Amino acid sequence: MRILRGLGAAVVWLLATVVVILAAVLCITLILLPLGLPLMAVGLRLYGYGVQLMVPRAPEVKRGVRKGLGLRSHGSVAGDVKRAGKRGKKSGRKLEKKASNAAGDAAKSVRRGRKRLAGVFHS
Repeated sequence: MRILRGLGAAVVWLLATVVVILAAVLCITLILLPLGLPLMAVGLRLYGYGVQLMVPRAPEVKRGVRKGLGLRSHGSVAGDVKRAGKRGKKSGRKLEKKASNAAGDAAKSVRRGRKRLAGVFHS
């Protein structure tokens, strides 16, 4: 499906390019300027439509987010938010524990270094 949408977007962009070039030629000739300006707007609108074809739709984005968070693909949004919050809290606690262990290890090594240094100067 993505390939078809990509090909459709490419065709729309090609058509938009032709329309914009034609509009630019019409705008150069002052007599046809009233035709060139609206045609330029149509060409720019076609570019926007091509971009909309390339951007994934909302259900695809929602499915990707749920898959990335490891949530089930069905159920209410409130339940999804609640489960994601629990997972975030759990990850935060694990990270906090690792950080405190690392800080404790660093403090121990500093104390050991001070003791060694004190022993060197007392001898």
